[in-house]
Amino acid sequence: MQYENKGRFIVKFTDIPTPRKHHFEIEVDARRNNYDEVELGFDQERAAKEAKRCLSCRRCLGCALCWAECKPEAIQFDLQDESIEIEADSVIISPGVERALDRIDRRYGLAKDANVVTDLQLERMLSESGPSAGLVIRPFDGQIPSSLAFVQAYDSAASAMNRSAMTLAVNEVSLLRQKMARAEIAFFATLEDFPEAKAALDAAGAKLIGEPVQSVTPNGGSPVKVAFGEGQTKEFDLVILITQPKMSSDARNLAKSLGLDLSYANFLAGEGNGFIATEKQEVQLARQP
Repeated sequence: MQYENKGRFIVKFTDIPTPRKHHFEIEVDARRNNYDEVELGFDQERAAKEAKRCLSCRRCLGCALCWAECKPEAIQFDLQDESIEIEADSVIISPGVERALDRIDRRYGLAKDANVVTDLQLERMLSESGPSAGLVIRPFDGQIPSSLAFVQAYDSAASAMNRSAMTLAVNEVSLLRQKMARAEIAFFATLEDFPEAKAALDAAGAKLIGEPVQSVTPNGGSPVKVAFGEGQTKEFDLVILITQPKMSSDARNLAKSLGLDLSYANFLAGEGNGFIATEKQEVQLARQP
């Protein structure tokens, strides 16, 4: 085969951020007349530094598994890096979105209980190509939940931002109902400016609870307790936190390099589809649906 004829192919990268850490070893004199272990492993500081660079070694071992598994044959070992300049009459930035996990308050229990997940994690569960092959399960014990709660994990947001966040969550409710016909689904959120969402929740048999959630209390793998309203509580097998979308860091960096001042929410501004004008006539921003 073409790859085998070229022999072993090993790429050496020059941009590795830090060198590899090595294990501590006992001194040569201490090794005499005994069978003590020579390598002592890492101390806590060195182990932490090595763990931080584990995905940065950028070392290709030449196993060619990537090449063998790539059915479209998109991997070309002989391909060299090159810069290409293209002249265009206009540039359209398609920003994409990320989910702002850093804005989730600790009172919502994220990372404190395995049965508290984000809407993005649930999206992966719902996907047939996801880690559970489309099966929705409790991460703590792998059981199928009989009760689920969607919780708005932010206090307030611009109308367009709130609408975008709720769109993902409501769509997930509809997909959940298709997979789990008898599950109890509660939806803790404010939807005054989104009547279509209320209709979709009703159609999916989900209960909309407009009371604000005070806290989500971990329970060691048992049903998670949701406190809401004025002293009310209810337990759920799985809690899904509704997160805010934000412009991706790649899009922000690109906009900055083009001299554009894009706010965190203006890629969601306005009604309908199409493009959003920027301060540069030749550059437009693709509106998020």
